[in-house]
Parts: sequence; C-alpha cells; structure tokens
Amino acid sequence: MDKMQKRWSWCSIDVEVENFRNYTFTPLAPELLQKDFRKGNLPQVCVDVTDAFMTMERFGTREEVIRWIKEVGIDNKVTVIISRSDTETGKRGRSNKIIFGCDKGEKHKISDSGTQSASKKCGCPFKIRSTPAKDGSGWKIDVKCGLHNHGLPDRLEGHSFIDRLTTYEKQHVADLAKRHVAPRHILLSLQDNYPENVTRITQVYKHKSVIQKEIRGPRSEIQHLFKLIEDAGYVYWSRKKDDLEVVREIFWAHPDSVKLLNIFPIVLVMDSTYKTNKYRQPLFEIVGMTSTELTFAVGFAYMESEQTENFCWVLEKLKELFVKKDMCPQVILTDRDLALMKAIEVVFPSSINLLCRFHINKNVGAKCKQHVVNDLQKAIDTLWMEVVWASDEVEYGQRLHQLEQACVDCSGFINYVKDTWLTPHRHRFVGAWINRVLHLGNTTTNRYVL
Repeated sequence: MDKMQKRWSWCSIDVEVENFRNYTFTPLAPELLQKDFRKGNLPQVCVDVTDAFMTMERFGTREEVIRWIKEVGIDNKVTVIISRSDTETGKRGRSNKIIFGCDKGEKHKISDSGTQSASKKCGCPFKIRSTPAKDGSGWKIDVKCGLHNHGLPDRLEGHSFIDRLTTYEKQHVADLAKRHVAPRHILLSLQDNYPENVTRITQVYKHKSVIQKEIRGPRSEIQHLFKLIEDAGYVYWSRKKDDLEVVREIFWAHPDSVKLLNIFPIVLVMDSTYKTNKYRQPLFEIVGMTSTELTFAVGFAYMESEQTENFCWVLEKLKELFVKKDMCPQVILTDRDLALMKAIEVVFPSSINLLCRFHINKNVGAKCKQHVVNDLQKAIDTLWMEVVWASDEVEYGQRLHQLEQACVDCSGFINYVKDTWLTPHRHRFVGAWINRVLHLGNTTTNRYVL
C-alpha cells in the first residue's frame, strides 16, 4: 500500500493519492486536474507509470538519456516525446535540460474557422525532466508527473512513432528501392532481416518519397523528367504555353524503340493511363508489336488535355520517328475516344483505326445488366458475342436479327447497341470487317489480354 501512495508534486498540491489505480482518468487538461484535486475529487481514469521511469542512474550524454527514456516508454506501452530541449548558451534562463512528455500531451488547437478536427491530444499531464547533476556525475532523471489521463494501448504496433524506420532500415529500403523492388516486397525483406521491426508499408512509401525528393533536389517533377530523358539519350519534344514557362505536352521515345518502330510499323496500340502524376495529366502510351508477337513501348506523352488538337501534336511527333516519310502504321488500335479517332484521321489518313473489343464487350455487358432481366442476360451476352465474331456480312445480318428478336422487350439495350456501336463503328471491331485487315490478332488495347 505504501507503494501506491504518491505525492502530486508537479501541481504543488500536498494531497495523498491512495490506491489511485482503482480510478480511471477522463481526458482533462492539467489546469482542470489541479482544480479537481483542490476540491478533493479524484479523476475517473488514471494510469501511473512513475515507478517505471524512477531511476538513480546517471547518463553520460544527452543521447543516452533520450535512448533510455524511449526504450522504457516502449516497454511500458508509453509513447514518450521531447516536448522541450534547451542547451546552455551562457544567456540567462538557458541551461542544459530536456523535458519529456506524452504524445497525447497539450491541447488540440482549434482552427481559425472554429472547427476542430480529430486529434489524439488530450492534455495528458505526464512529464519528465532531465538535467545534468550539479556534482558532474552525468544527466539525472526527475519524474515530475508519472500519470496519464488516458488508457494505454495493449500493443504499439501501427503507432506512428514506433513505426519509424531506423538508420539501418532506411538504408535497406533505399538499397532495394534503387533496384526497383516493389514496396510490399521491401516490407517483407525488412521483416525478415529485422524481426523486431513493426513498420507498416506506409512508412516504406514515405521513405521512398523522401529518397525521390532528395534525388530530384530543387527541380520540379517535370524538370526532373526532362533531366532523366536527356541523361538517357531519349528522343523527345515538348511545347509550352504562349509566353509562359508551363509545359503543355511532352513526347519522348527511346532510341531502341525508334528502331523497332521502323522495323515493325504494321500495328500500333494507343491508350491513356490516368492519375500517374501530381498534375493529373494523362499519360498517353503507344505500343507496337514484333513479328514474334511481343509488345514494345514506342513512346510516351504527357498532355494537358485529351482534345483533338493535343492528340494531333503527339501523333505528328510520332510521325517524325519514321525514317521513311511515306511510312505509316497499317492498323492503329484504340478505345472509343472520339478526339483521338479524329486525330488519327488527320495525321494518318491511310491507317485503319480499329476499336478495342474488350472495352466494347465490357460496356455492352454493363448496359445489358441495366435493361435485361437476369434470366435472359446470359443468352443475350452469347448472341452479342456471335454478332461480334461473325465471319462475313451475311452471318452478321443473321446474328443481329437473332439478337433483335431476343431483345423485343429490351428496346433500351438494343437501341444502345445499334446507335453507339454497330451503326457507326461495326467496321472497326466486328469480325466480318476487321478480318479483311492485317491486324496480327490485335483486337484489344488491354495488354493483359493481348
């Protein structure tokens, strides 16, 4: 029982707190706690860790004190932070000292708008002071308040402080990131090499971002892209807005890709990828195919928007990659992007523009679920595929008639199929027409099903 009796010296209140472990603390600020003790009221939730941090040991350096305090905190599920650190400078009021607190200490600041966002801070009074001993024996530790006005977690895994990477772990992440190892595999490697590590993948991503910023230096992402392109000897073009240092588009291609393009110019696949950079510019990708049915990247482009004029600029630069000026791709496979299709007609008028069957079938399937009852969906999907794979125009007419008969009560679906796909674009994806074209088996822009 003597061990359970503590004097609240930090509040300068001579109150004996007996058996306080039977109580629990509600999140209150220190000044409110002081008022409660003056009134003789004990808090409701109280967690005491005073004994864990009480020590007569002297530490040689400031770093040793910090290391010992944090290790004890981790062992007792307490996240200790440095609330203040001063170094003696000879000026009045400046002396060597370190003030440690709980990561939930202080009060959450309310924004100017008056709204208060979520915060873990609850004014925890936990406080430890460390200063050099007057006899020169080293740094001493003085527990000012060992109480917490909140519960302690069962485990610290996932905590932002505990998740931090050590110096060796950071170097391990840097080495693997340099070799283009995926973050999930970097995390597995960390856990294998450092069994005590509880880092989550978020910390791996954060450190990779730090590494990239260090490599990039003061340059912006686009400026760094230009530097990488020039260092690697790529062929590239760019254009800026009038009277502004703002890049509108940039197109680049590897010299080896240019060689492959001139050897295998028959089929090109074009598609855009989104949300690949902080500027939200679409990444336009052009892919070719070799005689062994392997794909290769021809070129890439960032564009400010997906208008016909932007696509025309990119395709004009693509056209300049051909050694022979009269050379052009026989087939260009795209999605149903009307602006891109119009640009292809302008820049490559003799090329045949096919549409991706995979995305067409996906859109038709989604529309079928909206307008067709469940019992008929599978049968209509089968009839639609027979229309798409029709080998000649006679078979196409027969299959289409069967589809129309099956969709008598589904006018919304059959109208969508005919108005959106078959009437304007059947010659771009239906077998009866595209089988007349040398497309080398390319009927989709989805590289996973090429």
